[in-house]
Amino acid sequence: LSDWSSDVCSSDLPDEKAVLIDEALKRLQAQDPEKARVVILKFFEGLTNKEVAECMEVNERTVDRYWAYAKVWLLQSIRSHA
Repeated sequence: LSDWSSDVCSSDLPDEKAVLIDEALKRLQAQDPEKARVVILKFFEGLTNKEVAECMEVNERTVDRYWAYAKVWLLQSIRSHA
């Protein structure tokens, strides 16, 4: 997330960015809780893919796929609601 979050709304204040990310994450959580959980565990908890996989009882490739999907989904969601 940090890779692209700075690009999302470069003119917005940090608090506004945080609100946009939080709102997008809530939308993702409503639509796909597992992918939102990956975001929370990786981005906010700082877990590695291996740790996330163990926590969620899935393999690392699943975490990779969920993370890739979630990053794109969140970016599109933020851009469409900004």
